[in-house]
Amino acid sequence: MKLSTLLKAAVIGGTAIVAASSASAEDRVYYYASQLLGHPYLLDNHLGMRYAADKFGVEIRTTGPQGWDPAGHAEAVEQAIAKEPDGIITSLWEPGAVPAIKRAMDQGIPVVVIEATVDDHGAMTFIGLDNYQSGVEQAKELIRLAGTEGAYVASGNWGASNTDAKITGFTDYVTANSNWQEAGRVDDKANTADAIEAGKAIFNTYEDIDAIVGFDASSGTGICLAAEELGLDIADLAVVVNDREAPVLECIADGVIDSSIINKTALESFMAIQILEAFNDANVGLAGVPISADNTASGITSAPEVIYMGAQVINAENVESFMHENIPQYD
Repeated sequence: MKLSTLLKAAVIGGTAIVAASSASAEDRVYYYASQLLGHPYLLDNHLGMRYAADKFGVEIRTTGPQGWDPAGHAEAVEQAIAKEPDGIITSLWEPGAVPAIKRAMDQGIPVVVIEATVDDHGAMTFIGLDNYQSGVEQAKELIRLAGTEGAYVASGNWGASNTDAKITGFTDYVTANSNWQEAGRVDDKANTADAIEAGKAIFNTYEDIDAIVGFDASSGTGICLAAEELGLDIADLAVVVNDREAPVLECIADGVIDSSIINKTALESFMAIQILEAFNDANVGLAGVPISADNTASGITSAPEVIYMGAQVINAENVESFMHENIPQYD
């Protein structure tokens, strides 16, 4: 990492990090080091990164496993550290990469976590969805669509930090504000093939239900395609899912899925680079904001510790605006 005489300092989780970059924006390099990089859900993360690279004139390199691989994820962050970049962006569906994140911070490399996080993540900033509140919004959408009582089955990749937070928010809200009852859960592993099998298990196991709720990017795809493969008409079920895989959008347009709750995914990626640029650019000066006489000694983080995107509802009224073919940047 290139250093200048301008000191950039922050304290994250009680550990001081000192970072500086005299490089111009066109010389700065950031690493997006994570896992699941080949998952359809992350199309919008990649889109946001490309948009940010263009707007800020920086280089963004992507590294890490295409699928679910916590060990590979941690190794990708370690490999990024070895390149001495101006910053690292990653996601934490599980805590495996936390030691590497803390190591990067200790070495003066600012890290921003996007999309999903865990306690004591060690990074400078988390940017993403308030996943608990997203679950609340999903509960409100179910009640809006189907009233205040009934039985539902939940589909999700249980154990992932964001999914668990979503169903907690959902369950807390429906328990406090309705008579909805959970009939059961299936694990779809956030993978299309597994999600289809999980969807079939719902239809073959639970007969007297009024709704299905899905909590990860593949849940809606699995529910819709399972119904299609089984030749079922599920128009009488309220189906409220998450995210915007292409099959989910098509199933909303076809009336099979009623609504999907989404994160402003491209925005979180863009803002991760924006925060890192503000931290690294002496003309912006985020690192040196005079919050106190001595930010380091005062234990002050000179960047926002949490930035929430807010959830968006996709339904039949607005689904065309979210179709990938209607967003020019996908080209």
